[in-house]
Amino acid sequence: MTIAEPFHIIAHRGASAYAPENTMAAFRLAAEMGIREIETDVGYTRDGAIILFHDKTLDRTTDGTGSPGDYTLAELKELDAGSWGHHPIPEGSHEPPVSWSGDYAGEKLITLQELLDAFGDQFVYHIEIKRPAPGLVADVLEALRERDLLGSVYMNTINDLESLLEVRQQEPSVKTAWSPVNLLLGDGDHRDVVQQAADHGISMFVFNSTTLDPALVTLANELGMETRCSGIKNREQMIEAVEAGCNGMTINWPDWLLEYVKDENK
Repeated sequence: MTIAEPFHIIAHRGASAYAPENTMAAFRLAAEMGIREIETDVGYTRDGAIILFHDKTLDRTTDGTGSPGDYTLAELKELDAGSWGHHPIPEGSHEPPVSWSGDYAGEKLITLQELLDAFGDQFVYHIEIKRPAPGLVADVLEALRERDLLGSVYMNTINDLESLLEVRQQEPSVKTAWSPVNLLLGDGDHRDVVQQAADHGISMFVFNSTTLDPALVTLANELGMETRCSGIKNREQMIEAVEAGCNGMTINWPDWLLEYVKDENK
């Protein structure tokens, strides 16, 4: 099977199966693997810095506790974001296992600006508004604008369409990606959800591995949107997403996908 180019191979929170997610180590490793697109999550600290962090609380991936928004940037910088991978994933977590071979103890949380300054236009950035807040969209866009990176980004949300409409209002040229997970759950005809995304000018429609539907992938592509799949937990789901016709994927094992695409296109 020949896979259409370009195919978006997106390192999910960096190469996060091999290094602590959303840290400089994970993004650096993705770059070393030859990956040219990364996904990350943004939210405010208590003092208004834009921190890269996924969870609602610090507990899973640092030695801190509570919401990252309750701390200043300086306080968050004191935390160890690199030692947790040597412990079991908490029971009930939806996160896949990690298999770090390196010692990342002492790895620090980083800001969006630190990420952009470190890699510049080396990456296409898929930036998810994880914790919407007044001013956050504008501040993220300004950080990109200052570095001439507005053309190297997809602004992403899960379920939250309003933040993407805010992006389109402030910077119509910036690409947007929407993952309406809640609207795609359950039985029924979900073509109206895909049509809604197209009507709002969404650039990329994002499926989860649990909501992947080849017919909807085809519809989204026919309506002029790119498509990708998230929530990949194993090689079988990775191949399923490719065979469904998705144009890309966020994955913790970007090296798997890179190798697979190269092999299929030989």
